[in-house]
Amino acid sequence: MEEIPNAAMALGRISSGLYIVTTQFGEVREGYLASWVQQTSFEPMMVSIAMKPGRSCYDQIKSHGRFCINVVGNNNKGMMKPFWTPKAGIDPFEGLESVVSARGNLILKNALAALECEFRSSVFPGDHELIFAEVVDGQVIQPEDKPLSHSRKSGLKY
Repeated sequence: MEEIPNAAMALGRISSGLYIVTTQFGEVREGYLASWVQQTSFEPMMVSIAMKPGRSCYDQIKSHGRFCINVVGNNNKGMMKPFWTPKAGIDPFEGLESVVSARGNLILKNALAALECEFRSSVFPGDHELIFAEVVDGQVIQPEDKPLSHSRKSGLKY
């Protein structure tokens, strides 16, 4: 068994929320489970997401510039499960209720909240690209719910 360095164990204890980042362009829907999402500005309202190239959504976000962050709540009715360990050939959206917003973003109806975002800039500080996006619209869908959060055993892997 590989020993995990103390710094990596400590880094893994930084808690984060859980989110389903979605894109839709035409008939193509993409989504992935994200945990590295953070508010980065009040005016304008901005967020950052750390995203590894090759992830579902990455190419669409980079080429079309818009996406939705669906905040996972404690009462998420299993919406996170199909994105936790995606299986080839299986549509993770099958069985999930969703709606396409007036801006063309895919919003999951069982999310706690949804943030519609537009790409503004990015940097590549390590093995993930840090994407900065303006929050151009949003809604609280399940006001009685609370955000789901988690921490990892190690800061060296998801």
